Amino acid sequence: MRPVIAVDSTHLKGRFGGTMFVATAQDGNEQVYPIAFGCCDSKNNLSWERFLHFLKGALGHIDDLVFISDRHASIEAGNSKVFSYATHTICCWHFAENVKKRFHRKDVAAIMDKTARAYTEFKYNWYNSELRNLHKNAFNYVEATGPYK
Repeated sequence: MRPVIAVDSTHLKGRFGGTMFVATAQDGNEQVYPIAFGCCDSKNNLSWERFLHFLKGALGHIDDLVFISDRHASIEAGNSKVFSYATHTICCWHFAENVKKRFHRKDVAAIMDKTARAYTEFKYNWYNSELRNLHKNAFNYVEATGPYK
């Protein structure tokens, strides 16, 4: 198994505001647990880079490390700077939500989700062709992201 860390952030509402960053992982019993969290004024490249720097200090170097997140550009930028050896992928759920919002079609998002979760090349190609036949622009959007993501 490859070590996978999910990273995300949320805006804090209330008296102090700001943003809370969190990194989580899953154990052998499929239980999700937090590895690290932190708070900062805003969600930008510098904040993500700093959070990931402290995370790397706590974890050290891990071979075949994979990060999963939404498509926030600051996460990708911080990840490529701090964990240059790690792979960064996109969360299927977040990506499907982006497809729903962009193309206003739940059926397109459902096919894209099946494509992303395909375990064989045959199934991947099958769902991909269904997506192409259903909505050409959505297919181009998904293809531009790349199958490796």
